[in-house]
Amino acid sequence: MLKYRFFLLGLVLLLIASGCSSIDKAESLYQEGDKQAALEMAISLMDEDEPAVRLRAVKLIGKIGEKSAGSTLLKHLNDSDSKVQREIIVTLGQLKYEPALDALLDLAVTADEAQIRALASSFRSFGKEGIDRLVTRYDSPTETSNRGAFKALLIQIGPDVAPSIIGILKGRSFFENRENFDILVRVKNPRVARLMLPFLEDEEVASQVVEAIGRLGSGAVNATIEALDQMKEKESNIPVMENIIKILGELKDPRAVESLESLSQHSSERIRDAVDRALFQIRGY
Repeated sequence: MLKYRFFLLGLVLLLIASGCSSIDKAESLYQEGDKQAALEMAISLMDEDEPAVRLRAVKLIGKIGEKSAGSTLLKHLNDSDSKVQREIIVTLGQLKYEPALDALLDLAVTADEAQIRALASSFRSFGKEGIDRLVTRYDSPTETSNRGAFKALLIQIGPDVAPSIIGILKGRSFFENRENFDILVRVKNPRVARLMLPFLEDEEVASQVVEAIGRLGSGAVNATIEALDQMKEKESNIPVMENIIKILGELKDPRAVESLESLSQHSSERIRDAVDRALFQIRGY
């Protein structure tokens, strides 16, 4: 019996050593510049029993960056090892393997915190195409029960979600958009304001953008002041400038006073009136 146990232990160690030597060989091929051979070997190692070998194989696939490997990674998306699974999630985003998007979104519904972080990294890599798909699922009437999970993922992704969220603000009241505004506020990143300000030129959504940026707090002040100062230097779009001034009034930050006062003698009465209101909101007189 003891000999049998030693035999089994030796066999296991032999299999592990075999897998490790194979991944070593694959990594060596990559270093030598033979990416195709390295990729083929890495893909074959996704069926190895040892999680450490699979993890290194996924990382190597990510380094090679060949989108054709996406189908193999997608097949292993529910890997039994949590570290390997998270690496697959991140790598699918790095490869921008679009056929994986629905499976990744399905995974988000029951994801734990570590998986959510991996999914957020993946969707940041996918860019607007992937984030748009996420926002579509988040906003779908058929996904009401999963809305909280998708919202948590959007917040974790960060400021890159702003353009996609703005796309669903149109034609809705503030009350209808309250959850969408909450996402933008909870991201807590100054980039959100910078990404949102250009949408003031869209008349359909401008009033909602004013409302949203006004709720971002102090993190939105510098970006909004810079946008106003840039408009002074060129032929200005009066409605856009007026809305930027409204935002600064809503933010109530003294840092905006100097830029606002410089417009107190503007040729447009609309701008002068907007400046007066904003300064009153900030200073109280």
